[in-house]
Amino acid sequence: MPVDDDDTRPLTRRERLRRQTVDEIVQAALELVDTGGAHGLSLASVGKAMGMTPPALYHYFASREALLDALVLAGYTDLGTAVESAARQAWDRPATERLAAIAHAWRRWALDHPRRYSMLFTGSRRESVDPLESVSTISQSMLALVTAIQEVAADAVTPGAGAAATDRSQLGHDLSRWGASLGAPADASPASLRLALSTWYRVHGLVSLEIVGAFDTMGLDGERLLAAELEGLVREAARG
Repeated sequence: MPVDDDDTRPLTRRERLRRQTVDEIVQAALELVDTGGAHGLSLASVGKAMGMTPPALYHYFASREALLDALVLAGYTDLGTAVESAARQAWDRPATERLAAIAHAWRRWALDHPRRYSMLFTGSRRESVDPLESVSTISQSMLALVTAIQEVAADAVTPGAGAAATDRSQLGHDLSRWGASLGAPADASPASLRLALSTWYRVHGLVSLEIVGAFDTMGLDGERLLAAELEGLVREAARG
């Protein structure tokens, strides 16, 4: 990882310059990922793009793996920011429309940065950075997703209907624990949390196929497929 103290004291001029250089290295490396993917990235290639020698880069990143960790973290942050922004802009719209805004923002970012997206979810270093624990914007995006799904389900409940039976399964317990880690409302049911997670991995699966061109040979449009998938998820949520 970058050799950088993470504390709250004011940065010195030298520390500000160092942080600026680290940011520039990360940006240069991300641009190389955009061009050729993460698999071929090396400190030498980044150094060449920066006009620095590989030994000079070691003053900022101890290894190629440390640089990849920083790139994955930057990618998760950027993706989370894009999705959270879409959720905020749609805050006053019906839950179904907010759900669509979140999903389509995720897809747009992936299509705009296909190699960065692949790096996040298929790269060899992704296990070292947990997006839900390390990146607050991803957590906020997932929370917005949970809230929208919960509201869709609540809107469909018949007045006077009894609450759904408590899920006492291990999966229900695991989902509740995950929801609590996000800061989900205390009344978020395991069913709504499962459906929110299902929404995420369905969107992710669709996008992952789209960015490798799987739908092109089938003559299918990814945006229309996503819209249809969301309609199905809304119906599932409405069934409780």
